[in-house]
Amino acid sequence: MEKEKTNNNGEFKKVLGLGSLVCFGLAYMAPTVVFNYYGSISVESHGMYPMVFVCTVIAIFFTAFSYASMSTVFQKSGSAYVYVQQSMNPHVGFVTGWVMMLDYVLLPMICFLLVGIYMNTYVPAVPVAVWVIIVVLLCFFINVMGVSNTAKVDSIIVGAQLIMMGVFIVAGIITIAQGGIDGTSNGFIDGSAFYNPEYFELKLVLYPAAMLCVSFLGFDAVSTLSEEAKNPKRDIPRAIILVCLGTGLLFTFIAYIAQVMWPVGWQHMEDPDAGIFELLARITVIPHLDIAFLVVDNIGSLACALSGQAAVIRIMYNMGRDNILPKKVFGKMNKKGVPVYNLCIVAAIGLTGILFADSLLSAVSLISFGAVTGFILVNLSVPMYFLRKEGMRGGAAVFKYGVMPVIGVLICLVLWFNIATTAKIVGIVWLIIGIIILAIKTKGFRQLPPEMDIE
Repeated sequence: MEKEKTNNNGEFKKVLGLGSLVCFGLAYMAPTVVFNYYGSISVESHGMYPMVFVCTVIAIFFTAFSYASMSTVFQKSGSAYVYVQQSMNPHVGFVTGWVMMLDYVLLPMICFLLVGIYMNTYVPAVPVAVWVIIVVLLCFFINVMGVSNTAKVDSIIVGAQLIMMGVFIVAGIITIAQGGIDGTSNGFIDGSAFYNPEYFELKLVLYPAAMLCVSFLGFDAVSTLSEEAKNPKRDIPRAIILVCLGTGLLFTFIAYIAQVMWPVGWQHMEDPDAGIFELLARITVIPHLDIAFLVVDNIGSLACALSGQAAVIRIMYNMGRDNILPKKVFGKMNKKGVPVYNLCIVAAIGLTGILFADSLLSAVSLISFGAVTGFILVNLSVPMYFLRKEGMRGGAAVFKYGVMPVIGVLICLVLWFNIATTAKIVGIVWLIIGIIILAIKTKGFRQLPPEMDIE
């Protein structure tokens, strides 16, 4: 989706309808992510991967409703940061933006790690750590040269991912009809994929559900297209909800197909982090699906890492330029217009993926802290704005702007407490750093905080 199309007055053309907005949101969600976590979360949930998605979608629905509510009033970039800033308190808004920055900083590391794990599966002589170093250096030099992905290339990559999903669904249905992998399928209707009383424990689905929230971070990207929407006040909220539900249903369906096709897979995977390859390699109706996925997903991960790096180094540059962070380091660019110091920092953080070579979920859990914390604050911003600040009353208003977001807060709090301890420690340390910076910049919170540009 290109944002360079403007009218003669330098404003964005309002050309996007509801369908275009929904398509953009779905494309932004990295479609093959449902495959990336198949092995790890199937094992973690004891074969109830679809149930984990159901829990995640329920949590995300209420949060998406809050995003939709706030987008009817604040039709500008910044999303969670702006919502909290305008409805609660500028200082809390700054902290919200700072916490969600953690996701931007760590996302490239997850992409590097995925490539490393997957390449090691097919070239085991080269350790995961070496692959991570190779892709970190590759992305570093590409971004140093100022080369970025065009919308056309991104569209091709997303198209390939969607084709991969379609082929998988067809192959899965045929395989189930033939009795499943190794004859283990119980047929198309298998309730144990959602609830298996022999193994079910609430924590088995809540812990991974907290991590899967990361998979839905992109649904609020729709709100950044307000200036190009034909009817933003009506279509942006609808698109946010439709993207949330559409992606949730699609991911849940694919997770169900994978689980029903090989219901005992979680007990037999040799390497859960690369479990999707063990599944795909066992599908015989369409040969070499594992190789096709390796190519498609690695290209997608590299594209995600490149764009993620490019985005976060510019966010850091904006914060350095505005002296939120030390300007001598973060506010410097090279002759090509690239903030190289920032790129070095982000590349160094990307190398920490080496530490998680044996545990993909541990790395993903680090991002879940920022995502879930941000969701909690957005849910809180709804009653603070509509009920307290705007003084809305009546049963409908209380339900929409009170009951719904409070349910969202409670669900997200449950997920927050199920985030891994290490992730909480990293997140809280990051939060404390942000509060210290805020205290210094506002002279003990006595002044308004500086504006954050997190787009």
